[in-house]
Amino acid sequence: MARKEILPQSAAFIYTMWFFDKGGYLQDLLHKLKYHFMRGVGIELGYLLGKDFLHQQSTEELKYIDDLNPVIIPVPLHVKKRRKRGYNQARALAEGVSRSTGWTIIKKGAIKRVRKTKTQTGLTLEERSKNLKGAFQVKEPKLVLNRKCVVVDDVFTTGATTFELAKTLYEVNEVSSGILTVARA
Repeated sequence: MARKEILPQSAAFIYTMWFFDKGGYLQDLLHKLKYHFMRGVGIELGYLLGKDFLHQQSTEELKYIDDLNPVIIPVPLHVKKRRKRGYNQARALAEGVSRSTGWTIIKKGAIKRVRKTKTQTGLTLEERSKNLKGAFQVKEPKLVLNRKCVVVDDVFTTGATTFELAKTLYEVNEVSSGILTVARA
């Protein structure tokens, strides 16, 4: 679903495969990925996401991205949440995207979620943005300098999380990030 929309300067594009089906199969699948350690589902969904993205882009758009040596950035979880959950579902998705695109994934720990934020569920866009302000930090700037960062997450709702991460990356490398998600709510 390629949609043209007004984006912040830090985001070059948003690409999602499906619209979120509240109460449906996709919601169940994403819930299992997130809370039941179904890494394989994440890797497969990520593979399909990457393949679908490549298929939908023009040769010129892909060349532009490839010329900027793309690096995949899974949205990091705060260390406490990662410990509780057991793993980061965005990293599993990123592994699949990497398999289908050939792009590298940033090494673990290079970008961190440095502030533990409350759940975004039920918050307005303004509340979500305030909740996430300053939540991310690039620990190893050399790994993103002059590269096209491609942020990967499971669901794009208001964009507060991915836009905050893209803004943090933009402050370091001044290259707008792309955003890939499995679903859009």
